Parts: sequence; C-alpha cells; structure tokens
Amino acid sequence: MPGMFSRLFGRQEEKKSDFEIVSDDEEESSDFVESLKVNLTRLIAYAQSADVVLQREVAERLANEAVKPDRQVQIVECDGLRLLVPLVKSEDTDVRRLAAHALANLSVNQQNQILMAKEGAIEMLIGLLSTPHALAQRQSAKALANLGVNADNKRNIVLAGAIPPLVELMFSENVSVRIEAVAAVANLAVLSANATDIVAGGGLEPVVDGARLAMSELLDVNDVYEVDENMEELAAQCGRALRNLSANPENRPL
Repeated sequence: MPGMFSRLFGRQEEKKSDFEIVSDDEEESSDFVESLKVNLTRLIAYAQSADVVLQREVAERLANEAVKPDRQVQIVECDGLRLLVPLVKSEDTDVRRLAAHALANLSVNQQNQILMAKEGAIEMLIGLLSTPHALAQRQSAKALANLGVNADNKRNIVLAGAIPPLVELMFSENVSVRIEAVAAVANLAVLSANATDIVAGGGLEPVVDGARLAMSELLDVNDVYEVDENMEELAAQCGRALRNLSANPENRPL
C-alpha cells in the first residue's frame, strides 16, 4: 500500500484522505497529534508487516517528521516509539537505518531523553549498534550520545550493555561512526562508575588510538584549507573522552 504514510503525514493536492494532516501552520500541530493517535494501531500493523516498502515508508516519515522540534515531543508522547520497535528489528538494512535516524532525531529533545529511556529506546539503540550498516551504526551511537546527556540515563545505558558494542564501533574504519561512538562514551564517562566500566571493558585503547590517528592526520596537513573536519572532530571527541575518563582516580594510573 505505497503512499499510505504520505497521506498520513503529507498534503495531497486536492482531496484529503482520512489519513491526511493539513499543513496550515495554525492547524498542523493539533492535526498531526490527532491523526497519529487515531491511526497508531493501524500504523503499528504496517510497521510489523513483512512488506519492506511499508516499513520504509513508516521509518522514513518518522525520521523526517522528527527533524521538526515540535514533532519530537508529540511523536514520543503519542506512543510513537511503538512504531519503531518492529522497525529496528527489520531484516532490511535500510529500514533499520531509517529507524535509527528517527531515534537520533527524537533524542535531540531534552524532554524526550527521559521519555525515550522509559519507553525502551536505550535497548532498541544498543541493538542497532551491532547492525552492519554504517549509517545505522552512526545514528544509533549518536542517539545514545544524546540520551547520555541526561544524568539519569548515563548509568542505565551502561547497565543495559552499551559498552561492548560502543568499544567495537570506536575501532571502526568509518570515521563518522567512530566519532559518534567516542562522543557517546565521552558522555557516559562523566559518571565515575561508568568511567571505571568503560576502561575495564577495553574502552581506553580505541580512544587513545583515535586521538593518535586524528593528530597524525592533522599534523601531516600543510594547507589549512585541506584540514579534514572529520579528523578535527575525532580529535575533539577523543580529547573529551580522555578528560572524562581520567577524571576518575581509579583510571589515572592507566
């Protein structure tokens, strides 16, 4: 049933379907919420469908809508995370990538960082870290980094098993994936107990390795206009992670 979610979230040229949300600024928010509430059960059924086209439509629409700040809280408050549960487990790598993108967008909002943790998003994201798709890895690590900003989430993310897959991603050959994984570790390492667990779980080596790689690449650049922004960011995130890890007295001898 291609186009179903376009009719739910978008505007048709003339006739409005039952699934449509008008895009007039004054009515857009309330109509979006109402349509999501009314059609949530049906949408979940589509998300659970074996039809990959339907799954992609759900995931893509959620990812796009979640870019908008006012949508971010609305989607979570209206139980929209239930739509993502089957999508993060999809056999299709593109569906998983889009689901990870949606979660990353939703996690930007501070209020959502609390709600998403309560609704099981931490476990969903940790599962996505192990997907072979680099873009899904990057987005899921980014979302965990966002959720890890919240003080109450820091320990819960580690206890849920995030360290082993994050450590693996910090060794990734994909620099963008590596950056987001290190950023997540840096946020988690603010908590002393997490810093101890990260080092015990082998997390120090890839951070040091990433810092060395970035500095080596940056020092080899002769022209300021040739500086690799990814390497600059990797150096910055590794430096932040090292500072947070070393703040724990137990880690300083290492």
